[in-house]
Amino acid sequence: MSDPVPGRIRQKLSEPGHARIARLAAMIQHVQPDVLLLCEFDHPGEGGDDGGLTDFCRYYLAEPQHGQVAIDYPYRYCPPTNTGLLCEADLDGDGERTLPQDGQGYGFHHGHFSFVVLSRYPLIEEDIRSWQTLLWQQMPDNHMPEGYYSPEAMAQLRVSSKNHLLLPVQVGHQRFQLLCAHPTPPVFDGPERRNARRNHDELRLLTDIINDEAYLMDDQGNSGGLAKNAPFVLLGDLNADLHDGEGMVLALRHLLYHPRVHRAVSEGKLTPKSLGGRFFRPWKLRRGRSSEWTHLSGLRLDYVLPSADFDVLNSGVFWPDKKDPLRRLVTGEDGKERADISSDHRLVWVDIRLPAVKD
Repeated sequence: MSDPVPGRIRQKLSEPGHARIARLAAMIQHVQPDVLLLCEFDHPGEGGDDGGLTDFCRYYLAEPQHGQVAIDYPYRYCPPTNTGLLCEADLDGDGERTLPQDGQGYGFHHGHFSFVVLSRYPLIEEDIRSWQTLLWQQMPDNHMPEGYYSPEAMAQLRVSSKNHLLLPVQVGHQRFQLLCAHPTPPVFDGPERRNARRNHDELRLLTDIINDEAYLMDDQGNSGGLAKNAPFVLLGDLNADLHDGEGMVLALRHLLYHPRVHRAVSEGKLTPKSLGGRFFRPWKLRRGRSSEWTHLSGLRLDYVLPSADFDVLNSGVFWPDKKDPLRRLVTGEDGKERADISSDHRLVWVDIRLPAVKD
């Protein structure tokens, strides 16, 4: 739900009946997630809802779509984002400061390609922590391309292309943290591989937050990252695949095999899978398992990664089998799958049980 023209998505969401958006809502209604991260949802870049998310919930999620059951999300959060935020330095060195190339994160307007969080349970916004403004060069042993950015650009460019967020969720007397991010794709660059390097370090920032690294300073002025032993669920389109794609996979490997991440979900018997992915034929031969793909490029890019202290009950990727009547949500009348039918990504879900309360 993003568009290079500012306000266009807000306009599309302002009334019911948009075919593609209705299909997206039907997928959500079918899975019925208690907590949901939607990537690439335009909203004001400074944070907050301009009415688009409210209207999406009102006109689409709150009304049955394609025979599914309506769902209500009373708690919603639209975080500030770096996408389309014009940098104070000329990043690409062409002598002008223009979007999208000189944005802190790629975007044609501030708030383009943002993400939002929806929840059936209270989101504790007063305790949010974010690392939107952390400079790339402040990360120790970073992968910034040597000699590509000017000193002025290096002093301004942030590591997070959107935002890196810790958002507490309250479930009864228990609380856990959502760790949310949407790293930049590791493509659309040159021999300097600036986007691949940034993707690597955005993934590493997630690991550093989990590790409570001392160098971290959040936007609220607090040092360190996630509290030791605090339960969390990592959500995001990480734009990285362990087996295929153009990314520098070491950072993803460190994240998926982190001792605090639930191994059965990250790379094990409970890794989210679908029945329908096997019927898709990407343009390029892939080594990864088609049942684990979450994107029409034939890649696993989207992740729900609970911490190891959760009990995981089930998981999946919403990619219906050919015989499933819900397959119409991802295919056109010709039976082919295209991004403009609903999305180029597939919804990933994991059912979890909260950790037992310790005395």
